[in-house]
Amino acid sequence: MSDRESVILNDRYEMQQRIGRGGMADVYLARDVLLDRLVAIKVLFPEFATDPAFVERFRREAQSAANLNHPNIVSVYDWGRSNNTYFMAMEYVPGRTLADALRDLGQISAAKAAEVGIEVAAALSFAHRNNVVHRDIKPGNILIGSNGQLKVADFGIARALGSAADSGLTQAGAVMGTAAYFSPEQAQGGQPDPRSDLYSLGIVLYEMVSGRVPFTGDNPVAIAYKQVHEAPTPLNQYAPDVPRAFEAIVARLLTKDPARRYPTAEAVRDDLRRFRDGLPVQALAAILNKKEPDPSIAPTVVTPTTAVSERPPPTLPSAPTTQRTTVVISDLPPGYDPSGPITPPEDLGNRRRNVVIGASIAAVVALIGLVIGFLALANRSSSGPSIAVPNVTNMLLDDAVSLLDSVGLEAVPIAEENPGVEPNIVWAQDPPLGENLKEGDTVRVIYNPSNTPISVPDLSTLTLEQARKTLLNLGLTIGDVTYVNDPEIAEGIIISSSPAFGESVLGGATIDLSVSQGKGTNPIPILDGKTIEEARSILEGEPYKFTVNEIIEASDTIEIGYVIRTSPIAGAETPIGATVTVYVSNGRAPIKVPPVVGLTEAQARAQLTAKGFIVRVNYVNVANDSADVGRVISQNPRSGVEAEVGSQVVLEIGRATSTTSSSQPPASDAPGA
Repeated sequence: MSDRESVILNDRYEMQQRIGRGGMADVYLARDVLLDRLVAIKVLFPEFATDPAFVERFRREAQSAANLNHPNIVSVYDWGRSNNTYFMAMEYVPGRTLADALRDLGQISAAKAAEVGIEVAAALSFAHRNNVVHRDIKPGNILIGSNGQLKVADFGIARALGSAADSGLTQAGAVMGTAAYFSPEQAQGGQPDPRSDLYSLGIVLYEMVSGRVPFTGDNPVAIAYKQVHEAPTPLNQYAPDVPRAFEAIVARLLTKDPARRYPTAEAVRDDLRRFRDGLPVQALAAILNKKEPDPSIAPTVVTPTTAVSERPPPTLPSAPTTQRTTVVISDLPPGYDPSGPITPPEDLGNRRRNVVIGASIAAVVALIGLVIGFLALANRSSSGPSIAVPNVTNMLLDDAVSLLDSVGLEAVPIAEENPGVEPNIVWAQDPPLGENLKEGDTVRVIYNPSNTPISVPDLSTLTLEQARKTLLNLGLTIGDVTYVNDPEIAEGIIISSSPAFGESVLGGATIDLSVSQGKGTNPIPILDGKTIEEARSILEGEPYKFTVNEIIEASDTIEIGYVIRTSPIAGAETPIGATVTVYVSNGRAPIKVPPVVGLTEAQARAQLTAKGFIVRVNYVNVANDSADVGRVISQNPRSGVEAEVGSQVVLEIGRATSTTSSSQPPASDAPGA
């Protein structure tokens, strides 16, 4: 398909230009003439359309992907057949892929990588809850929109490709491009599950910070072997300043055994959020409790002549920023700090800009930064009284937290081993003594966790604040907090903990809590395939007790009377008894009747039936030499009038008088007669 051709695909998509090419398809920018919007059309290479099993799998996966309505997932609008192959119409995301950005930047900071990981994990969490596994998470399938929005593309495509492989289809391009991101179970030919996507996400996080994937080889088989049998090089060997907490998160994602990875994508997102906000992460707690190997130590082969050196004392990790980062595409030239936002250069010509220009820009940026910093300090001093950070080093953790609370600062405990310090003693803090902060600002207190087993206390019946103080006194901290509907237990009271009461943990461990929210909230149920009556019965019944607000909306794909979507979306936690808006299909939107006057009967029928109209013909006698013989003289409704799809269009067609007989042919209303 030439980029210059003006092609209308399936009488709906006006193809404009090719914008990409992959191992299985060409991608075109197109205009949806029915809804007047830009879309991306992925047209499969014809060889993929020759296998019936693949076609059926592609159809099912396209439908599954079309049901994924999430801000971090590229929407699938439509699919169909054209010119002996198949296509998929998807949301058009102007911008670049993460692969393109990393190709220009090389590597980025752990804080920025965590922001990308949070968005990707959110997309995976939603897909996995809807029983869709991506199977091909890689930078090339992560899109960075020009507005900074991250979206994951090609849900379901990889699964369809898997069926093609089973049928003997060639996919060398796809395999060569993705072997570096396979999970061990995929490399061994096993059945991937949601935790396979998490392994691939771990490789993407590793690559963003280190500038390389953990496993490379001369061919896909060599890479697959390493995925199964070799441990990745510790991340800190490629990025010495990577925070230990981030390294622990990546290490847990890259565990060979799926059972030892994070249980869900949502758990990954939560741990990345904790890292971003400077809070203790679960992955690091598992290492401190000796449940997982330390990712910062390279695997060592011990021989009779080789001694294993002791690990050097830990150093104070750099504080992850608490400010949320926007990943954007900008017009900045290359040469800036890779720890800044992902901003690929404008074009290849920028690579040849004079170094002096880059240095000048850097100087201007530095000057602006100093001015902004000065203004921020001035604003801080004018917005309220400053608080001098007290010295909490050499104090018991609980006492340090209490002291900071008493002066209006929030303590963030960080467990870091230090052999020269007693258990539960704070040995470093950030910011240091004397720095001025505002009320409510955070102070990171780094303490030495105890290596003596600690029995988890009974936290039931306590509030979160009471539990926090109880755990801090033991050198433990709160991990995940899950809110559970429980009308029998007062709101805000802890129901249970994990590890449970009486179990043994080591100092620095995080304790997950279940907290009652009383009557609380319920997730909006998935109502795909439900009629409005069925949906209303579900939403208004137990345990939801929602109030239903019904809105009628046109839909090209959803049958009349069936649910299109809800607001809030499916899965969103919503207070019991709240109002939920249900959008119900009333069928396809009216479309304009095309002009067919002057066309032959066959031409008119083809145009009208392609639009979904039913054709009825009345023949009108005309002179034998009339130009109207065999052609449409009039149409009703007339051209340009909006009519419902499936409605009737009546045509008057000229017929030579010499063919007139006493028995005139009856009018025809067959769609294709």
